[in-house]
Amino acid sequence: MTSNGTGARTPAAVARVRDLLRGRVVAAALTPFHADGRIAREAVAGYAAALRRGGAGALAVGAHTGRGGRLQPDDLATLVSEYADASGLPIIAGLTLAPERPVEDAIRLGLRLRAAGAAALLVCPVSGASPADTVRLHERLGEETELPLMAFVLYERASGCQYAEETVAELLALPWVCGVKLALLDNAVACQDILATARAVDPDALVMTGEDRMYGPSLMWGADTALLGIASALPEWSVAVLDAWTRGDHASFVAASTRLDALGRLTFREPMEGYVQRMAWIAAWQGILPSEVAVDPFGPPLPAGERERLLSAVRALADTPDARLCQSRL
Repeated sequence: MTSNGTGARTPAAVARVRDLLRGRVVAAALTPFHADGRIAREAVAGYAAALRRGGAGALAVGAHTGRGGRLQPDDLATLVSEYADASGLPIIAGLTLAPERPVEDAIRLGLRLRAAGAAALLVCPVSGASPADTVRLHERLGEETELPLMAFVLYERASGCQYAEETVAELLALPWVCGVKLALLDNAVACQDILATARAVDPDALVMTGEDRMYGPSLMWGADTALLGIASALPEWSVAVLDAWTRGDHASFVAASTRLDALGRLTFREPMEGYVQRMAWIAAWQGILPSEVAVDPFGPPLPAGERERLLSAVRALADTPDARLCQSRL
């Protein structure tokens, strides 16, 4: 173990995950579903390989984009194993715990996900949990699974429990917490404040943006890694933004960020939970998911004709050399 910025001892597995992921895009993988809600496992291998070809440095399986909260433990563990085998990439497994379930359930699931090949756990907020209970959950998960943990700050409308800066600071002080992932949607102030808190509490922590609607700005505010739902269909577009920022190529960063922002405007809009279906449609258009399993059975109904309008706009965006020229069309 080594000492981290908080004085706690950092397990070797945490240091390894930080080294593996820093400066990389983690694609939040979709779960291929049939229309009746059955998981289309036959589509996983090709899809996982395509995400790797698109530049993803790791995959998040069973995160919000993959409808992890809707998956049974057996299905989630199987998907973790299948995505790991097919992609050859590190897998961050989403761990979602219902408010009425005891912490022991989360520990049992965490151990199963470790056995399935997860390199780390993305611990989703538990709606209604107190800050003390949240910290204790992460503490016990780390101690008993010995897996690196990413604390997930998800906007309150989606999580029911958006963490305050003080809670993030307590979580990052735990030895098994390797970093924090932010998805605050449109709350730029909270995003900036929590990024600053994370940097101050533990300079070695992964500070992972999931800000699909303010991706470029979140990098400028201090994020050094990304875990993005918008990378589930066009990972190379997200990779281009992070790579340009990391190497200090500001002209390329502005161009890539402008294109990615335009894609975000198309996909992350009301009804917001419809973004999963929108990304699945784009993945099918890209040819990385069969169209018959590019389905989100758990999302809200979308207006008639939205698929055709979305794909028409994405084609125009992809075909426009200067993405700024496409902004007025959206």
